Amino acid sequence: MHQLIEFWRIIRPFWRESPKRKSAVALLLFVVGLSLSTVWFSVKLNDWNGRFFDAIQKLDGQAVYPLLWEFILIVSAFVVVLVYSDWLKKKLIIDWRTWMTEDLCKRWLSEDGRQYRLQLENAQPDNPDQRIAEDINILISESLDLLISFLRSLLTIFSFAAILWSLSGSISLEKIGLPIDVPGYMLWACILYTLIATGITHWIGKPLMKLNFSQQKREADFRAELVAQIHNAEAVAGAHGERNERARLMGLFDRVATNWRALMDKNRNLSFFTVAFGQVTQLVPIFLALPKFLSGAIMLGGLMQIRIAFQQVASAIGWFIYAYRDIARWSATVDRLTGFEKALNVRLQEAAADIEEETVPANLEAELTLTLPDGAPLLQNVRLGLKAGTLTVIRGASGIGKSCLLRALAGFWPHYEGRIWRTQDKPVWIPQRLWLPTVSLRAILAYPQAPSSVGDQECLQAIRDVGLAKLESLLSEDQPCAWMRMLSGGEQQRLLIARILVTKPKILLLDETTSALDKENTLLMLRLIKTHLPESAVLFVSHQSVVHDAADKLIDIKA
Repeated sequence: MHQLIEFWRIIRPFWRESPKRKSAVALLLFVVGLSLSTVWFSVKLNDWNGRFFDAIQKLDGQAVYPLLWEFILIVSAFVVVLVYSDWLKKKLIIDWRTWMTEDLCKRWLSEDGRQYRLQLENAQPDNPDQRIAEDINILISESLDLLISFLRSLLTIFSFAAILWSLSGSISLEKIGLPIDVPGYMLWACILYTLIATGITHWIGKPLMKLNFSQQKREADFRAELVAQIHNAEAVAGAHGERNERARLMGLFDRVATNWRALMDKNRNLSFFTVAFGQVTQLVPIFLALPKFLSGAIMLGGLMQIRIAFQQVASAIGWFIYAYRDIARWSATVDRLTGFEKALNVRLQEAAADIEEETVPANLEAELTLTLPDGAPLLQNVRLGLKAGTLTVIRGASGIGKSCLLRALAGFWPHYEGRIWRTQDKPVWIPQRLWLPTVSLRAILAYPQAPSSVGDQECLQAIRDVGLAKLESLLSEDQPCAWMRMLSGGEQQRLLIARILVTKPKILLLDETTSALDKENTLLMLRLIKTHLPESAVLFVSHQSVVHDAADKLIDIKA
């Protein structure tokens, strides 16, 4: 019940808030209606079996051939219904998945940088990429399959229970010492038989839910490390660390394999029972109805109808047996998405609580004392005043807290006392670890605005100014490029400077952004920033003496 509540909490926004909710409801009802109509086809086929085998037993050729044409019509319509119900279900899946993916991405990659702040506060859920890319798809697909199969089972019970009741008649229990007749005995035998089997299934398969959850997590951890190897191939090769990385990857894969073996064993045990149950269910109704058939109370067609009706009722009541693996996988997915949702909804310490947007003499002013998350002191009584058209440079020993200061000024580091005043312009912060998305050159230069927001001439001038004229031919192309692999570290930094020249942020926070450049190129980048951004306030953290010499204001930070 807890998982059903969490499931409804996760999907409720789509069915209540989505612009497509009305069409989605109509589509769901149509899909369910088509899927449930298959029960009617099963009833018709059951009736056809009775008439066909009776005709066979009577050697009635005149009745057999019309029945064959009737079978062709029923099956043809059945096929059309099955194909379209599946097609429409897939349409609903992609519409639903699109909305949920957009919603979770919007909340994870939120305007307040939640995905980064979750990392800073060690509240990041494991493998958010898998939650969005895989778990949403599993949740929606499995939920629709389970809902449709469950409703079909309910309708099947009501449709075939009446048939089984009327065909089986009553049975006397005098032979076992009970002077009573049991009406519809085949139905009661079917219910008892299936309920016992359901209890055994749950007892055998209960560990599957926990194992499925663990398997998904371990697979995701292993996949994330494989991706990390691709991104850091140069560093691994440079350190000749391939043997270490192989050993670490195989250690992670051993965890995958260990859980998989446990999952295999539990699935094997469950399969022994469910496969046996399916096979035995084909014979049980024959044995139960055989006395009536041998006595002449029912004909061959009736026996076939009883067999089919018993199997349909047993399968419907035993829905839990056949759906157990799917339920286990669905439950694990609900648990994973619930954890991800809770992480997105957790209340983070607001870094922007003490940031005031107002008209101030400088673009940004601050009086801060920074601490670590555990309260340990970091930087004491830092005073800053960043004015338009000035380059302010901060220098200090490594690890003293300069990057944390930039995080606080950017609005992401909540562990400080004091105040920050700034204009309404949000600071653009470029951290030490650079990132260039795999997009077109124009999109890189306009980022995070739309590529259409920048003109050809200003883009061409920017890349020429920073010494990347070799990229000019790519400006007219919309083809995404893997910039992090194509360009050297220094070229990546120069491309970022080109972006700054194009977008012209009013407040710019740079953290070692020219560390990969030589003295001449560093001076060139600083001159370009000063020349092209006369209305911008620039704060630069750097260990390069050439940057210190070029500063309009130099601030020394000591522990």
